[in-house]
Amino acid sequence: MISKSGRYWSTGITVTWAPLAERINDESYGGWHAKLEYSDDGFADNDPDAEQVSTEGTLYTRYPVRNAKIRSGLSVAVDTLITDAKRLGVEFIATEPYSQPWLYYRGDGEDAEHPPPSGWRETLAAEAERVGFRSYATPVK
Repeated sequence: MISKSGRYWSTGITVTWAPLAERINDESYGGWHAKLEYSDDGFADNDPDAEQVSTEGTLYTRYPVRNAKIRSGLSVAVDTLITDAKRLGVEFIATEPYSQPWLYYRGDGEDAEHPPPSGWRETLAAEAERVGFRSYATPVK
């Protein structure tokens, strides 16, 4: 059930690089997955008698998003999630001590099953700046 405030929130978007997203003319092209998890305002305050139960959800790209002719696949994936989150009423919030939501990499770039591409920190920092988020290489404001 949606919380009394009717609000859902997320602290940011997590992305993952998929190196073999598509093959064209025997060449591999990578793509980006993007995912956000959201929650309502409930926290350990379920009241089954009042049918007030906290809920949460996940929104993600179904397939890796490869680069388009004029935009990066990362930008397309991130913009898609931001747009869909807004349609669903999900707000992006910052967590202390930060003043902006985050653009994360799955496993913070240390998951051996999902290795990031070369230069990923700078790539995510540039993308985060573009959408008003922060990332690993973003200075604390």
